[in-house]
Amino acid sequence: MRVKRVVAVIMAAAMSLCVFAAPASKLQTEAAPDYSKNWNDVRVYTANYSKTFSNVSIQTPQATVKMYAGISWEQLELNVGVRLNVTDSECGEQARNTFSNMAASLGGHVVGILDMDMEFYTEEGWTQDVVGMVSPVRVGMVLPNGSDPAKDYAVISIKQDGGLEILGDLDPNPVTLTVDSSNFDTFAVIAAPAGTFNAFRNVSPYALEQLWISTYAKDIVSTVSAASKGYQMYDIGTTTDAAAVRAAVGDQIVTLEVGAAEPGPYSAGPLRYAAWRAGARGASCYEIELKNGRKERVLQTNQKILVTMTVPFSFPAYADYAVAVLNADGTVSILKDMDVNDSTVTIATDQFRSYAVMWGPKGAFDLLP
Repeated sequence: MRVKRVVAVIMAAAMSLCVFAAPASKLQTEAAPDYSKNWNDVRVYTANYSKTFSNVSIQTPQATVKMYAGISWEQLELNVGVRLNVTDSECGEQARNTFSNMAASLGGHVVGILDMDMEFYTEEGWTQDVVGMVSPVRVGMVLPNGSDPAKDYAVISIKQDGGLEILGDLDPNPVTLTVDSSNFDTFAVIAAPAGTFNAFRNVSPYALEQLWISTYAKDIVSTVSAASKGYQMYDIGTTTDAAAVRAAVGDQIVTLEVGAAEPGPYSAGPLRYAAWRAGARGASCYEIELKNGRKERVLQTNQKILVTMTVPFSFPAYADYAVAVLNADGTVSILKDMDVNDSTVTIATDQFRSYAVMWGPKGAFDLLP
């Protein structure tokens, strides 16, 4: 049964930037980026209202946290930010007993319990909770005054599926605690004899990586007339030579467009199911229409052409993309993205019916043929 908070805490609009002094360890020193050169490098705002832990912060660069949190291209354009809200937890007795029992099973005890709320936000007040990240980010905190420096410290974290995980301290400083976490809900800080959490000191190699936010491509240069009437897909086109496209269609005039109407359930259903089976976490369905000079729709060409589409604007900016294509016989083919642009997807196809553009975590489609 998932442990839930009993009382939701309403945060004040004002925030303070909480800077955590990283311990002087090899791990921190070698990985620490230079935060003085670019706006992408700044740290995440931390609004810390805890009376127990006076200093809590995210050490991962802000741009990377945004990407790991799954921010969409649309949210990036709206300049949506990311912040961490920290409060002393008001979870109920059942939750506290769960944390205490787990700590006791390891020969330790609970030092304090924190609500750790990662969220997207705007200056106008809009917020959206981010419970799970696609990759861990690094969290540091100063232990409460009076903590025993001879003890070993760790975090019990609630995962997205309601389970619990133990995160061991990654730094050698006896007065600080550093962990890499993908889950932001409740952190129970626990103490136990030295060495207790050695097996739980799991360092993410990507927690301090500097990711850069690229520009969303809204226009695609095409060799034939092409346009998008589809919601959330800005443009479509082909880089295949115009003469080759006309030959594939058997006409001198060719137009390519994303239709304004979504595919019906008999098309969208198989597409979405195939996307799910391929490892996608989200898919958006479209009618892709290829027409000849007589305005007749061409459902299949006599050779494959390259089709490039902008990624749906609502998709996460840090993801892998692929396309599910409905074939003439009702089967679905999953085609990998062939280009390197972060916000477009390119496939080679001879089918022009219903498509589903899909996204998954980085590496989700690596094993596709």
